[in-house]
Amino acid sequence: MRTVITLPDEVHARAKQRAANLGISFAEFVRRLLDRELDAPAPQAGVDSICGMVAGTPFDMARDGDRVIADAQHAQQIDRVR
Repeated sequence: MRTVITLPDEVHARAKQRAANLGISFAEFVRRLLDRELDAPAPQAGVDSICGMVAGTPFDMARDGDRVIADAQHAQQIDRVR
């Protein structure tokens, strides 16, 4: 299937140069990048992604952690919609 995309000039030039360095066509270079990206596992959020999400009184993470994280994630989703 043929697809047309628009790239900034610098990105296009760098990609063409990288493809040439690899001894492959620009199209093959793009196909390989897409294959690699689409086959990669979905990124998982690390613990750092929840740091600072919770404010207020101290709580027992062992007992209340699931609820606290769910509440914080829900609040983040609401913020994204706004």
